[in-house]
Amino acid sequence: MEKSVENAENARSHSLIEMVTVIIPTKNEAEGIRKVIEEIEEVGIPPERIIVVDGHSSDGTADIAKDLGARVYIQRGTGKADAVKLGLRHVETKYAVVMDGDATYPAKFIPSLVERAEEEGCGLVLGARKVGRDKIGIINRFGNWVINKLFSLYFGANLSDILTGMYLINVSRLKSTIFEMSGFSIEAEIVSHFVSMGEIVCELPIEYKERIGKKKLKVWHGFLIARDIVRLAWRYSPVSFILLLSALLLIPGLVLGVYVAYYYFFLDINYYVKGIAAITMTSSGFIALILGILTLYLKRMEIRLKKMIESLESMISDSK
Repeated sequence: MEKSVENAENARSHSLIEMVTVIIPTKNEAEGIRKVIEEIEEVGIPPERIIVVDGHSSDGTADIAKDLGARVYIQRGTGKADAVKLGLRHVETKYAVVMDGDATYPAKFIPSLVERAEEEGCGLVLGARKVGRDKIGIINRFGNWVINKLFSLYFGANLSDILTGMYLINVSRLKSTIFEMSGFSIEAEIVSHFVSMGEIVCELPIEYKERIGKKKLKVWHGFLIARDIVRLAWRYSPVSFILLLSALLLIPGLVLGVYVAYYYFFLDINYYVKGIAAITMTSSGFIALILGILTLYLKRMEIRLKKMIESLESMISDSK
């Protein structure tokens, strides 16, 4: 009995693995790429479904990957975004798992990512780094927290790790996106696409390990990613973006209001024009804030209604 259960589990695991191709963007990852590819093969993914997109490495990364049997493509452009886009064009399976080539993300979580997508209908499954976060520098951890909060503010998605370097994509559901971001902002762009299209975005807790090789993500990349999240907010919800930006009038309005109030109550000096300006800016900023929040909720309602309509259409199609 136990053996039959084990055989059934192995068969299910094998069927899940058959549905996925792994994309590894690399740039001078000779120290870690062998370990990454070998770990991927250990979970049952053959070399022909391991795509290494190399960004003109000077340390022989591409040669090592070729020797191990992986499909290697050399970028025409540069940066991680360009590598991921190139890799996705060569995926023929239902799912693609994108993971870094520095051995920080254990391949053992790949079957769990696929299983989560199949069980819950997730268009995107993020490998949320829950174990081993101490291996991420404190500045980078703080930057990740700020970026996740900024993303949640604009997109209304309660996600803890949108910048993870390991995630699973339902490839067919990404075809309608227009990639505009570059570099390390590709993860934020992919997540924003799925969230804005009403797709189910899931998170799976995974382990984060010590990096092999030289770190490429710098502090200034965080500022670029934050900038790109603002650009994505403009793309997917321009009205709420403008209103929330207008809500910043609250800050000078309140500061000027405190200034006028201080001179009025403590020094008996009246600044009528400044007082009117303070009231105007504060009230305008407050109204813009309320309307901005309202438009965000309307956007979320639109996404929920779209999902309900698609679900009903699917049920009607299945019943025929």
